[in-house]
Amino acid sequence: MVGEYNNREQDLKTIYQEFINEFNHIYGVMGILKQFIYLWDENIWESLFNVYVKWKNPFNIPDPPLTIPVSLLLAQAIRNGIQPRELIDDYQDSNVYLVDYETFHNLHIFLEKLYSLHLGRELVEDDLWALHKSDLPERVLGGLEVFDIFKGNLFLGDDFFQQIKSVIWDEEALIFCKKLQNLLITFLFENKNGNETIFSQELEKVVVLLAHCSAVSSDSQYIIIGNVVRAYNALFKIINTDITHLVNKKYYTGFLICKDCNEFYPLLENESPHDFSHCSCGGGLEYLSSENSNNSNNNQIFKGD
Repeated sequence: MVGEYNNREQDLKTIYQEFINEFNHIYGVMGILKQFIYLWDENIWESLFNVYVKWKNPFNIPDPPLTIPVSLLLAQAIRNGIQPRELIDDYQDSNVYLVDYETFHNLHIFLEKLYSLHLGRELVEDDLWALHKSDLPERVLGGLEVFDIFKGNLFLGDDFFQQIKSVIWDEEALIFCKKLQNLLITFLFENKNGNETIFSQELEKVVVLLAHCSAVSSDSQYIIIGNVVRAYNALFKIINTDITHLVNKKYYTGFLICKDCNEFYPLLENESPHDFSHCSCGGGLEYLSSENSNNSNNNQIFKGD
């Protein structure tokens, strides 16, 4: 076992040194690697991967059936000719480094899992409405690493989708992106099985979409290495940001119930479950959507700091 560990450690050192020797001259590369290590040290990578392992696709939960909101971003993509594969007669599996409807849809899945990570629980129907009726996807695509202060719905128009379809990769940027992704995933996983592969592929698709968006924001038809660097900076910023305050709170119309004293509190307008830390009795809180709650008692709940 010690020999196997030493061999893997040596392999990681080798692949890391090869990457550094080839790309150390590129501005921002060391910053990306430092951010990656920070997320590692804070156990954020492990926590996010655990969400993937336990993930239950909200679209496939039959009991009770969930009413999933229509994403305005996906609707806008369709309107601009970016169609789901089932609507394309001659559809062929596209290269992962190209952008299609599934790339945009993958971003929503990624944000759902990230939202679940920050909530510390599985998503319920109100969570999906609050997330998908927010402008978070538009913030991410339009603002990239400044998404948390960007108002996406003011800037993403039809021209954005038309431009993103015409963006192509510079060959050096494509090589850099593939090698950087391989380096990071190799450090994350010793072996890549089902969950590890899904995790890797979904992150890669998000990076590809962000790189395309970076090129569009630069008014360029080509993705260059600088766009890839910006895409990874944006990805790590998104993962490291508590996105719970960026959702649309008005869709939380249910109740908080204390697990200890069973007191109910109906959420008011512009309140969300994660605004509250505990009941006044010190008990933990559980959120129930309005259709699952028949009683309320507007007391006993303390709002968190």
